[in-house]
Amino acid sequence: MANTKNESVANKDSSQRTDAPPAPPDGGWGWVVTFSSFMVSFLVDGVCFTFGLLFTEFLEYFGESKGKTSLLGSVLNGAYLSLGPVVAAFCNRFGCRRVAIAGGITAFLGFFLCSFSPNLDVMIFLYGFVGGAGFGFMYLPSIVMVGYYFEKKRAFATGIAVCGSGIGGFVFAPLTAFLLEKFSWKGTLWILSALVLNGVVFVQAFRPLHKKEKTESKCSKKIQSKDEALKPFSALDLELCDKHPIYKCRSVEAMHASNGKQDSVVRLAQSQDISKLNDVRLRHERNHSDTLKPLERKDIFYSGSLKNIPHTVETSTNGNRSSMHSLSRNMDVDVESADSDENACSKVASSLASSFDFSLLKSPTFIIYGLSCFLCMFGFFIPFNFLPDLAKDLKLEKTQGALLISIIGVSNTVARLLVGFITDRPWANSLVINNLALMIGGVTTFAVPFYNSFAILVIYSIVFGASIAAFVSLRSIIMVELMGIEKLTNAFGLVVLCQGLSSFIGSPIAGSLSDKTGTYNITFYLAGVTMFMAGALCIPLRRVARWEGLQTTVIQAEIREDEPEQSPMLNDKTQ
Repeated sequence: MANTKNESVANKDSSQRTDAPPAPPDGGWGWVVTFSSFMVSFLVDGVCFTFGLLFTEFLEYFGESKGKTSLLGSVLNGAYLSLGPVVAAFCNRFGCRRVAIAGGITAFLGFFLCSFSPNLDVMIFLYGFVGGAGFGFMYLPSIVMVGYYFEKKRAFATGIAVCGSGIGGFVFAPLTAFLLEKFSWKGTLWILSALVLNGVVFVQAFRPLHKKEKTESKCSKKIQSKDEALKPFSALDLELCDKHPIYKCRSVEAMHASNGKQDSVVRLAQSQDISKLNDVRLRHERNHSDTLKPLERKDIFYSGSLKNIPHTVETSTNGNRSSMHSLSRNMDVDVESADSDENACSKVASSLASSFDFSLLKSPTFIIYGLSCFLCMFGFFIPFNFLPDLAKDLKLEKTQGALLISIIGVSNTVARLLVGFITDRPWANSLVINNLALMIGGVTTFAVPFYNSFAILVIYSIVFGASIAAFVSLRSIIMVELMGIEKLTNAFGLVVLCQGLSSFIGSPIAGSLSDKTGTYNITFYLAGVTMFMAGALCIPLRRVARWEGLQTTVIQAEIREDEPEQSPMLNDKTQ
């Protein structure tokens, strides 16, 4: 009888395991995830980048001003970007796949229903807010999943995934122009909404990675060795426990998740033998808390090679993998965890709060870089939105206006790959590349009103596509270099929020200026100036970061010097 109980103890112990972060596969199904992420970028940015072709149709149909009509594109892009932190919180709670599916369906409904809009206001809500929210809920999970499935090959995999953005612009521009010729803008939106709905199929590949569960076999041996020493009792015999101590075993504190709750309760009373000590109430559901959460990994938004991150070493002890997971949150199990009664809304709210660290607003480094990103995104979408209409004013054909957007897409794709290759070199300076790209893009955009031929506009499209590719590709890398990997998630959330707000106001202001002047000259002047300022503002950024780091070191040293002086006083008080 005792032997069977001992065996049951061992069996229970083998089933109770400790959670450990999984090793990203760096291949296998990860390549399917990468392709799916590529297709999501293809669909999302393909639609966003070709809004300028629809813009001229909306102007003619609704008869509103350029400033108000451009709200369609600005709200679409602004909602898509600024919802990033909210989407991350939902991914934490419900998983990337579910969130992306909901986003795909939402975007489809927004684009399909907006074709029945009786006026521009309803159109702005459905096309802009609903469609943009759907895109936001699709796009972020696709990027996050690539980060989960790849570590050593992350830079390469992420490069493939984000290339969908440029390819989408290249394909959707002539496709949209063709559809507008064959059908009205309403029919075009029906077809585009159907294409967006295909994103729901692609995101089905976003399988969650489950935490590894490691059995601690030594624990069962310790329990069996002490089992015979304990006799039946109704309450703990303290003398007996002193002679034969009960070893604390990690597997007793093992966690099996249920309904997102972490709970492990050990009962010690009314026990016949030590097997009763393993009477652990395990709530078991593997949908939420046993899968990884986006904000748990501080490097999840890092698009470069993890080998380039300072102070990250991959180590292995007794077969247990540590590596980059030292950056993630501790996954300790609390006895009678207070989180057990937390509802879904509060969990989403807490995840959202954790993605923001407003203490960063005290950092001069972050403020300068955040302002740079705000200025860049102010002018970012202006060429996409107004270049086709400018081509129309220059008496160019509609197909030529669409071709300019396609060229921007191709240039964007090639430049992203090239920038990724260069920044992996040890001699590369990411900040210098970013600054030069933005300033060159700003100067060439400022000069757009002086371009009077299709050939020159083609050259401009190539340069502009390359400049914005460098900016987008290097955001996370620059933030890690300047502020550290530990602050990447929080900094990225605030930066994306700034970019979303800037996207909301950039195109409408530019369109309003065009309404007042009757030309697009001042529109492109404004876009060029803001982009150039975004690059110039970052020139002293590395020196500012070093100065800030030095100030932090001095403050920490002063605090350490004050600690010995305070300790005797504390000792006197305790005595």
